[in-house]
Amino acid sequence: MPAPQDTRLSPGDRLTTLKGAAWKALLVAGEGFAYMVAGLPMALRRVFRGKPTLALPPAEYLHRYYAWVYWQLPWGPLKAIVAAIVWPIALPIAVFVFARRNARAVARRSGVSPAAQVLGQVEMASRFAIAPFWYYMFELHLAERKKLAHLYLTAHETIGPAYSLLQPPEAADGMDDKIWFAGHCHARGVSAVPVLMHFSKGGRQPLKGGSAVLPDGDLFVKPRSGSGGHRMERWDFIGGGRYRNAHGETMTRGQLMEKLARQSLKDDFLVQPRLANHPALDDISNGALATVRVLTCRNEQGRAEATNAAFRMAIGNPVVDNFHQGGLAAAVDLTTGVIGIASDIGIRPDVGWRDTHPVSGVRFAGRTLPHWPEVVALAVKAHEAFPERVVVGWDVAMLADGAMIIEGNGKPDLDIHQRAERAPAGESRIAHLLACNVSLRA
Repeated sequence: MPAPQDTRLSPGDRLTTLKGAAWKALLVAGEGFAYMVAGLPMALRRVFRGKPTLALPPAEYLHRYYAWVYWQLPWGPLKAIVAAIVWPIALPIAVFVFARRNARAVARRSGVSPAAQVLGQVEMASRFAIAPFWYYMFELHLAERKKLAHLYLTAHETIGPAYSLLQPPEAADGMDDKIWFAGHCHARGVSAVPVLMHFSKGGRQPLKGGSAVLPDGDLFVKPRSGSGGHRMERWDFIGGGRYRNAHGETMTRGQLMEKLARQSLKDDFLVQPRLANHPALDDISNGALATVRVLTCRNEQGRAEATNAAFRMAIGNPVVDNFHQGGLAAAVDLTTGVIGIASDIGIRPDVGWRDTHPVSGVRFAGRTLPHWPEVVALAVKAHEAFPERVVVGWDVAMLADGAMIIEGNGKPDLDIHQRAERAPAGESRIAHLLACNVSLRA
């Protein structure tokens, strides 16, 4: 075990650390306020309907729960007044931004005029609290989708009140801490990617079971906490103690460790081994690790149950396959592991729906993912290792020798499933289970 290093910070380094923490807090607060603005119409339409009951359909139950909680939050009515002031200003701006990006391309594909799309965005935002961002993601310009608008579940109601209620006590586990997560999975016999090194406060920190030096192998660098594929780097080992990243930058082992130490002044960073795809996925991965998001939720018997799955592929990014970083996502049949057609997040018109990979030209629709029964079983087993968790989105890699958990997300986004499945989640198994679990705690 390496000796502990001096972690005392200079005044300049401490200021850098404080700035990083302040920026992260500002982003979280900004996202929360944006959700309050987007969700205002839903809260207003159900303001006098009271606390929901399970006699309601799952989607309506969750909509009403959101509206009920909206007014119970600290300073809820005051925040609603501020949201009401911002809403008529923010909506036209959002409509303009997303219509400018998408309207002409969507009109060519669907025959729905740009003017009709603009009106449609306003209608969806005012009636169903579906912002322009989701209007194009869920293809609500199509008549058959518009009819189902009331069944879509958006982030302001899931990541907001519903998931917040379902979170475990703060000290229950450390799922968001990738060091704790890796150690816990190892102790519970759950196959998960290990952590090799930890950098924090300007230097390498002691790590149980970690390495003293960077190994001779491909590496993946990511923040200790966080998600979405942000600030991640891939460093390929090219021999002679040197590494090269996706931008062609080459560093020696010592130089790379110094770089990671400097980065860690703003945030904790981890080094993990870069995993290699199962050979059957090489032609549709664009060089990045292709993963499947498996959604699990506690069922009526309190056991973990897999409800949805989406396979992700990188297209322009050779580092991560993340859906919100420009990757493709395809729905996966939970029983067979067969993947369907795929698309990006849907807020730019470039990609559309595809059955072949846009870089390799290889067809993927209709393929069966390798190790599929093991993938589902591993996600369920991982959930059972976190007994306080109700709902988790697992990122699972399929390697040559089996499946491996990359990370767990305690507030999993439903966007990827509703987009890839081309259908709302409001009448699906996950909506039913979320409603049941929320009702037990509300």
